Amino acid sequence: MAPGRAELAKIHIAKKELGFSDDAYRDVLRMRYKKDSAAKLSSAQARNLVEHFKTLGFSVKRKNNSKISPKYDDGQMRKVVALWITLGNEGVVKNKSDQALQKYVKRITGKDNLRWCDGVDLDRIIESLKKWANREDVELE
Repeated sequence: MAPGRAELAKIHIAKKELGFSDDAYRDVLRMRYKKDSAAKLSSAQARNLVEHFKTLGFSVKRKNNSKISPKYDDGQMRKVVALWITLGNEGVVKNKSDQALQKYVKRITGKDNLRWCDGVDLDRIIESLKKWANREDVELE
């Protein structure tokens, strides 16, 4: 199986970080795998190449794109709001206001605002709302 985009990206980042010229990079590919392009490697070979680059000084850096908190997922936040609205429309939540949702978030997570929640907090809120819906026999899609 050919390497995925993430594996190829790591290889090319390593090549750049290690300062390989195109010729030197292709020499490594030819000597180690008898290939002239990383795209022609198998997934196992691509992982092996990344490991080889690590022995030469390359280090994989995790990128945190989240502007709010680690493991934050905008889809999780939308899910919380959707569950809150659904419970409000079913009459389970008596006050559907944003303030009421923020108070619920504070009670569940200890954080004053939904936007300050990380992925773990959002999961906790989602599961809490699902259980509440289940207790009240509200059908969720």
